[in-house]
Amino acid sequence: MVKFFSFLVIFITLVFTNEKQNIIDVLEEYNKAFGEANYSKIIECFDLPSSFNLKDKTIMASHKFKLRLIYRKIRGDLPNYYSYSIWDEINIQLIDSSIAIVNADFSRYKDDNSIFYSGSAQYHLRLKNDKWKIFSLTPYETIEAID
Repeated sequence: MVKFFSFLVIFITLVFTNEKQNIIDVLEEYNKAFGEANYSKIIECFDLPSSFNLKDKTIMASHKFKLRLIYRKIRGDLPNYYSYSIWDEINIQLIDSSIAIVNADFSRYKDDNSIFYSGSAQYHLRLKNDKWKIFSLTPYETIEAID
């Protein structure tokens, strides 16, 4: 019986470790595509419809064309010296076997490798056809627990 429970714990640990890495891989793919302004690759990281939850409104993208427009606007608003972004911290919570919430901190860099902006966002991902996809994104400054 002890062997069975040991095996079960190891199996569950491996499954969650693998899912964590799969989620990180999607976020890295998304981040790379964003840095390169590769809108086709960005779109591949999403499950539609997707929402962008801003402080004053929610923007919905129900099709690839709208998602491309949203990212052209986001990417187009960055200064000309923007070069790339790096994840500073990624915290993943699995809600169930097919939904994950990721709180991520990132920094944006200039061509000279200096940071010009740091921010945070919450990403909701769904496992669809054995691939994690973003379906909601919420930028934020701080998260506070309300007791």
